[in-house]
Amino acid sequence: MDAVKQIDIEDTMWRDERGWGLNPFTASDFIPEGPCDIHVVSMVPGAVRGNHYHTTGTEWMLICGGPARILLRSKKERQVEAMLADGRTPLLIEIPAHVEHAVRNESTERIYLVVFSDVPAPEAVRCSSLFE
Repeated sequence: MDAVKQIDIEDTMWRDERGWGLNPFTASDFIPEGPCDIHVVSMVPGAVRGNHYHTTGTEWMLICGGPARILLRSKKERQVEAMLADGRTPLLIEIPAHVEHAVRNESTERIYLVVFSDVPAPEAVRCSSLFE
């Protein structure tokens, strides 16, 4: 797979009686030096987001909640790989350009994705469904 990485976030997380918090920029070593893209989306149970890839830039995806299944497919290798967010701890992954990706909420609750990229408004190119 084209260097998709799961990033360790334990050193940037804190927990107390209210829940958890973390700084995804510190965990990912991504410090915006200029225009970038960041967005937050919710996903109802069973929803799928993605089924696309980006032609430029690197994307970091923080999955908050779960379980959620993440499917990834390299444009070069065409083999689908899976990752699982268990929902107990947020999952942060780094996805390089030209790696197809999709997330499915497999929980009974709403989950959230915080997605940021090192380029402004990265082009998203649709691909066939990774969840078949």
